[in-house]
Amino acid sequence: MAEPGMPHIDIAQTFGAMFIGALLTMSVYGITTLQSYFYYQYYPKDGYGMKALVALIWILDTLHVILMCHTMYHYLISGFGNVHMLAEGTWSLFASIAINIIIAFVVQCFFTQRIFVLSPERIKWWLSSIIGISVFAHFVFGLETVVFLFIKKEFARLNELNYISVLPFGVTAILSDIFIATALCFLLASNRSDYEDTNTVINKLIVYAINRCILTSAVAVIEVVIFVAVPHSFYSFAFDFIIGKLYANSFLATLNSRKSLWGKGQGDRSQATMSTSFRLASLATHEQPASVTRVRSRDSGAKGQRRVHSRDVESKMDTMSTL
Repeated sequence: MAEPGMPHIDIAQTFGAMFIGALLTMSVYGITTLQSYFYYQYYPKDGYGMKALVALIWILDTLHVILMCHTMYHYLISGFGNVHMLAEGTWSLFASIAINIIIAFVVQCFFTQRIFVLSPERIKWWLSSIIGISVFAHFVFGLETVVFLFIKKEFARLNELNYISVLPFGVTAILSDIFIATALCFLLASNRSDYEDTNTVINKLIVYAINRCILTSAVAVIEVVIFVAVPHSFYSFAFDFIIGKLYANSFLATLNSRKSLWGKGQGDRSQATMSTSFRLASLATHEQPASVTRVRSRDSGAKGQRRVHSRDVESKMDTMSTL
């Protein structure tokens, strides 16, 4: 029982929830590390800019894990039995939230830049501006939330942030992910043609974009709802631990999906019939194939149409081959 005047702390609902979130986060961090290894192992010809970006994401994710471990040690070891210490947020907890915000910002900027490059000239600027504003707002509200966390510090006062920072932060996070996914789906769908192989790759890329949006948006919604509706629990921190790794892994999965999208290792037919599909894979993954064999059309009319479509798609893919 807590002493008179001491705040009551439900360990199971607070640090128990945080501990479970930390365990799950460590598991996902293992996936991040494995994906980073696969990237450098299988895509050594990527540009230095892309390699540096992958390294940055992994370093930030590693730093987040270090801060998270410090947080758990602070509360469960150093703060064992110290009610005053357990009632206040530690610097490493709030810093870990800031790291996740930076990871999300970098990944969203990456996709926004790809959308800008891919977009037709008539919609390039306004489409990228809308997405860019939402991404920047997400980043700014996130930093504002972290600043207020350091100011308020006591867990009992965190509900004061609901309307001034947490809700705007959550809303902009969801909107920015939805805008990015919608734009990618629209731009990919606009490249559909009469060729089945091309459409197969496009459909896969659309599914990837939607799945990424659903996953990160769902976690953001759950985190905000719990923070507002159950202010005296730490389930929201548990979800926040993991959300940065979802962004990191969505980025790495995009890069590492190239071989499967291009159909490598599936026989000569794949190598000979998926020229345009290879180019579309570069759209989402930013690597330009070294050489691609054009598909021979069955008649001269189809051949000319195929070449026009291939050149149009290829011009977009070539622009995205470097970071």
